[in-house]
Amino acid sequence: MPEIVAVIGATGFQGGSVIKALSALPDQYIVRGVTRSTTSARVVELQAQYPNVEWVAAELKDPASLRKAFRGVDIVFGNTNYLQPEIFAQVDAGDLDAEFRLGQNMVDAAIAEGVKHIVYSSLESPEKVGGPKYRGAHEPEGKNKIEQYIRSNEDKIAGYFVYAAFYFQNFLLSAQWDTTVGSGKDAVVFTYPLPADAPLPYVDIEEDLGATVALALSNRSEYAGKILAAVEGSYTSEEITKAFARVTGVPARYQYGVIPEIDRSDINTMLRFFIEVGAMTKQDVTIAKNNTSRPFTTLDQFWTKYASFRPE
Repeated sequence: MPEIVAVIGATGFQGGSVIKALSALPDQYIVRGVTRSTTSARVVELQAQYPNVEWVAAELKDPASLRKAFRGVDIVFGNTNYLQPEIFAQVDAGDLDAEFRLGQNMVDAAIAEGVKHIVYSSLESPEKVGGPKYRGAHEPEGKNKIEQYIRSNEDKIAGYFVYAAFYFQNFLLSAQWDTTVGSGKDAVVFTYPLPADAPLPYVDIEEDLGATVALALSNRSEYAGKILAAVEGSYTSEEITKAFARVTGVPARYQYGVIPEIDRSDINTMLRFFIEVGAMTKQDVTIAKNNTSRPFTTLDQFWTKYASFRPE
């Protein structure tokens, strides 16, 4: 009998990846996509791709809607999004638990509805790993606090934790045509708030986060309470940019620069932690790609998939 899996944030990068992976296993899972609006253009698109997925509307800030979405569910995949204006406003007003409460609502609703398993997309605590200088990294701290809340309820629900690396897809969102030397639309410049030469872990989030979740669920006795890292390899921004140029034949360069929407002290503290200390290096983590049935998407394979990508 297939288990019912509720996927939070089903229209996003992470939730969409989980839907893709688990929908390919119809004998094992019935997938229920949970999103704020079941009539959005993105849901319509996903319905065409995955006609067997159920869709329900719920919001993490609305516990009653979560309980309804989790009714009859065996497994929840959970992901909370810090990078939204509502959360930023609450944090800026001094409410550092804004994201944590959303995760707490999710966990409490799952327990109340008798859900047996929850896979949560978490992050390490910069303060615990790197010391008090990283205390202001509110996004990973909030996610890690949710992880600890799940662990504190292990007698009620089994927890599994995935840590996602930086997304290759971030480069799709930060690209512009390079007009600094009159090149017009002949060259691409990628801008991101990371040094060009800082090696960091990356993953094709659309393909391989879902594979990591599927791995956790395939061997629950081994992975319950454990951390699975969704990471393909370590790359610098310069290497990712050069790979784009090599695969597509389009000249490209990288430049360090801020992204206005996330140019905040808390985000910058988090990035500084990853640069100075490293990501997923100080904890007992299992590298998922070493245990999955298929290889993760490499950097060149990612750019081959997006070979026709050009900035707007």
